[in-house]
Amino acid sequence: MSFRSLNLDGAGVAVAGPLRVAVPFALPGEEAIVEITRGGRRPEGKIVSLVRKSAHAAVPQCRHFGVCGGCQWQHLSYDAQLEHKTRLVRAHLEDVLQGAGGVVREAVGAAPWEYRNRVQAAFALRRDKVVVGYHTLGGDLRVINVQECPIQHGDNVHLLRAARDAVTELGWPIYDHDTGRGLVRGVIGQVGMHSGEAMLVLCTGSEVPDRMALVRAVRDRVLNLTSLLLSVQPAHTSELLGSIRLLWGRAYIEDEIARLQLRLYATPAVPPNPRALPLWLEAISRGIAPDGTQTVADAACEEGLVPLALASRVARVIGIAPDREAMHRAWENARLNGITNCVFYTRAPAGVLVKLRARGERIDAIVVSPRGRPTAAEVFQEAAASGARRVVCAAHSLTLLAQDVMAAQAAGFRPIEIQPVDLLPQTSRIHCVVTLERR
Repeated sequence: MSFRSLNLDGAGVAVAGPLRVAVPFALPGEEAIVEITRGGRRPEGKIVSLVRKSAHAAVPQCRHFGVCGGCQWQHLSYDAQLEHKTRLVRAHLEDVLQGAGGVVREAVGAAPWEYRNRVQAAFALRRDKVVVGYHTLGGDLRVINVQECPIQHGDNVHLLRAARDAVTELGWPIYDHDTGRGLVRGVIGQVGMHSGEAMLVLCTGSEVPDRMALVRAVRDRVLNLTSLLLSVQPAHTSELLGSIRLLWGRAYIEDEIARLQLRLYATPAVPPNPRALPLWLEAISRGIAPDGTQTVADAACEEGLVPLALASRVARVIGIAPDREAMHRAWENARLNGITNCVFYTRAPAGVLVKLRARGERIDAIVVSPRGRPTAAEVFQEAAASGARRVVCAAHSLTLLAQDVMAAQAAGFRPIEIQPVDLLPQTSRIHCVVTLERR
């Protein structure tokens, strides 16, 4: 088979008659003998023998590549990764745009290695030995005992080792997903790339027998520890975060990201790539076309990152947080940076826009970022009713982004620019910023 393209899952795609066969780890320009592993309308295969290698092939830097379910493209040069992400954006949004316009820029990215400031891993037992790491390729619950991870900041790998050694020393039982029995489920680590601070969150299925023993075991192993938390998640789910309790230090770490001082908590409110986030924020700012006089609304501001990044370029920013805790943290980050032209609300975004319009406030631009589901169509309708000239859709899912673009077009906005930004190098996941202007 000859491979010509890549799909959103990162697999190479070969055309066989009327079918398109997806083969993991195959690259465009390669030829291979392939065994079909799944038939039907969406066939899949695996490489049996590589006949011709891609000119853009690279040597993977991680010993776990090919087994780990995290990275799909370590064997592809980074320039080629950016090129293929641009192609995927063009192909996936082509039907949505339907000649409506919109220039798709080339994907941009930053350092492709050691870029992640946050790690999440699962615990398991292997031959009675405690292991901690990522799930294997294919979506099953087998866990790789991670010894290295070249996309992670080095301190995060150290946090995984510290958690594994501490739990082994304490002798606490490991959670079994099949039976629902056991205690220790996983670990979340987070580091400040500028500040050097470190957070470790041990995730369990119930209360631990001795909190202070855990504190001592972790503190002895992590010299730069700033925050040690316990997350109790009793539900039979893969979600590790449940009821979060502070065991030692602060409930957050501080770091500088995009020239902003931010407090980072256990919840994942900021994309885990501080080095590429300035590119992401610049694409959003360019979409707004700031001139220092506008009022901008961020309909999904999480803990304030986008509003604070825009504050110096516009007159006023209104951030709409998903809940009261996120709203309070946004205010906290604003005070930390001495920013006074941001205001934060928590409520359904469309409701906030209705309220602002009723008070006679004009919104010049709005930023939306779908998380898990598309932005409500009412948000785009209220944006138009409020006088917004531009809408900026920033998303980590092309499927959700396409739905948002269609809803914005229905409200009278047309796409003028699409900017892919690579926040997750070595993976096939794509972040994208689409700017739409009111007709």
